Amino acid sequence: MFPEPIDHGIAEADRAVSTVRSGTDTPPDSSGNTTWYEGGGRKGERAHEDIVIYPPTRGLATQGDPFEPVKIGILVDMDLGQLLADWLDPTILAIEDALNEGVYDRPVQIVVADARGLPRENYLKCRKGYEWLVDQGCVIVLGPMISDNCLQIQDLVNERKCASIGWTGAWKYASEYAFTVANGDIPTEGVMCAQWLAGQGHTKVGMFWEQGSSGRDYADFFREEAQRLGITITRDVKLGPNPRGLTEHLAAMRDQGTEAIYYGGYGYGTFHFARAFEELGWDPPRVMGTAFMFYSNTNEWAKALEGWHGVDQLGEDGANPNYNAMIERFEKRFNRTSRNVVVALAYDTARVAIHGIGNAAMATPKDVKDGLERIRWLPATNGGPATYIQFGPYDRKGYKGDFLTIRELRGGELRFDGYHRPQFPSNKDS
Repeated sequence: MFPEPIDHGIAEADRAVSTVRSGTDTPPDSSGNTTWYEGGGRKGERAHEDIVIYPPTRGLATQGDPFEPVKIGILVDMDLGQLLADWLDPTILAIEDALNEGVYDRPVQIVVADARGLPRENYLKCRKGYEWLVDQGCVIVLGPMISDNCLQIQDLVNERKCASIGWTGAWKYASEYAFTVANGDIPTEGVMCAQWLAGQGHTKVGMFWEQGSSGRDYADFFREEAQRLGITITRDVKLGPNPRGLTEHLAAMRDQGTEAIYYGGYGYGTFHFARAFEELGWDPPRVMGTAFMFYSNTNEWAKALEGWHGVDQLGEDGANPNYNAMIERFEKRFNRTSRNVVVALAYDTARVAIHGIGNAAMATPKDVKDGLERIRWLPATNGGPATYIQFGPYDRKGYKGDFLTIRELRGGELRFDGYHRPQFPSNKDS
């Protein structure tokens, strides 16, 4: 009824090896990107359908029958622009590294589902994409990324009982089979931005927030922290993913004496701010949450984010030895340079998956979920040098430590602004 396992016959004695040179059909160095934080692939690229990674044999011969690869799913739920290669290639590298280290000793197959959903496409695509991966036999799924999609498939994930490692910052996603190696933390981002603005001495702030599953969290947590810190919100604007009236709202904020701008949302609307600021000839201090990291999605988007501070996940340049060493291996392995946050995030996520599989008693979704809970102090390539990844019973948020930072994109340079380490107001009087 079912086909027998196939051995590709490529295994090496001393190193892990993959059936593909890279995860997509993008030739090395074909993107033409020269800025380190921009995506390293190209628009419209496609994932290879058959990606199998073999562990080193270390001179050991099997009894003759090939082992079927354990399957890891990747759920692509948004337009990735230049970033598909920057998700798949670090995933391959992370699995190769783990197999070389002896974390697991069977072949691993990466299965990709292109299932783009909310907020731009229909919600059902993402659900069907997740179910298709589970039906293919995946024991764990990497993704979704977008908060709307994570939250709308959450019940399905817990019903099908195959762990999802989401990139969402939605705080309500954590549940039995819903884990995160998060690309941010939405309530925390709102608080961080308010504290950053207060630390810069701004007391009159205009606020934009975006309609969606997490928009109110972005707004509510920012409002509460701003009020506590004595910040007056001069104008409170709810945007759709394709915003209208930006120039008029910003003009009104400027006329009301607004000193700085806050944006909390997915990021689709951020593409349009640059044009509005240019029309007004206004360049106020401005800060946003992790939507800031859209700078790596397309070169045009990076230009659109000119002048913003934002919540990032890349640590201080050169400070995280795990990131530095991974990037060196990445450049050697794939013959290209790409150092944006997605490379680190993808590597960390895949490391979680393969270590969860390695910790599992059997290669089943239930046992892999239990294996994820056994991960302790796993090194992280994102964040500062003390950032690590850890889960446990009822603990579904992997990143611990300085995994959120502040950066500024100005003059085409992505500058590290600092780790966010708040203090009690009482400390000023000590």
